[in-house]
Amino acid sequence: MKLEHHLPFNGEDYPARLDGAANALWEPLWRLRTELRPVERALLTSPPLRRLHFVHHGGGSYLSTPHTHSRLQHTLGVFALIAHFCPENDLLRAAALLHDVGHVPFCHTLEGLDGVDHHRWTIDRILSPPIADILTQHNLHPQSVLACISGETANLLRNDDDILHADHLDCWVRSAQVGGILPRPAPEVLARLRLRGPYLDTDIETAELLVDLIVAEARFYCTAANLGPNTILKHLVQQSLDMGVLTTNALATMTDSMVERVLFDTPVTAKEAKHLWYQPQTIVVRRLGNKDAPPGTHIVQMDHLYLAMPLADGQIVTQVSSRAAALVAEAQQLRGTYAVHWAGRVS
Repeated sequence: MKLEHHLPFNGEDYPARLDGAANALWEPLWRLRTELRPVERALLTSPPLRRLHFVHHGGGSYLSTPHTHSRLQHTLGVFALIAHFCPENDLLRAAALLHDVGHVPFCHTLEGLDGVDHHRWTIDRILSPPIADILTQHNLHPQSVLACISGETANLLRNDDDILHADHLDCWVRSAQVGGILPRPAPEVLARLRLRGPYLDTDIETAELLVDLIVAEARFYCTAANLGPNTILKHLVQQSLDMGVLTTNALATMTDSMVERVLFDTPVTAKEAKHLWYQPQTIVVRRLGNKDAPPGTHIVQMDHLYLAMPLADGQIVTQVSSRAAALVAEAQQLRGTYAVHWAGRVS
């Protein structure tokens, strides 16, 4: 029997380009094709947005897991979702492209270091050239874009109501796809989603599936594969800041590889950086109990987990599904204090 092959493009340029070179964006996770407006192409070619392709979405977890995708890939996934549900909302589309533009190298890994604040840096980027100039040249007000990103007024990109929005939806589905645990292709999940006012809504079955992904991500956050490398990486960057080799202002414009080079080239951090890159399997992560922590242990307080819930026919899923409620209650138990240390001597 002859197999029919349906290629997504025929001799044209590669459709899934991330650099604004094409008139349309093909987003491979959600399998969405979006015609790009001039402002969107201009933003995609700007240095602040391009930098996000050299920042790992999962921070240091790429050292020990398949989570190698960039913050820009996630950004374009969110943008494709916004354009799918709100195709004529130019303001929200621009906000989707810019919502993570202030992220530092390794994303959330370095949050908590003195002076590191990606929310503040996102504001600074959007209110400064070249982003502000691009927006105003296309009749979009930077402050209005920031209002969408803040979620103070609930919208599909962000809300303050602990209801699943497009930003988190792409995170959870993308992570599950990368980890090989997504039970349905992303387009099938998307087909079951709909708008209810400013929120995403779905049926109970799909809402429970999304809870599975949300809880799986919370568990991943607390594993040795994620918490281990990110904790050690944060420690090494802190050492570089303390020595004056790095500054927080410099971090704001750097990429992951730039920071890596500093860590490997600085004598104080070089040995442990090499051990982290080549021996991440020797990191130990455990809940901190009564047992004494060995010398060199890093204490991590895990208080914040992303547990915004989907709506199922207009109701928070945990209010109508005992299964979902039980899973979320279990995930809440992941909060607490963790000890992170090397299993042996760093050599």
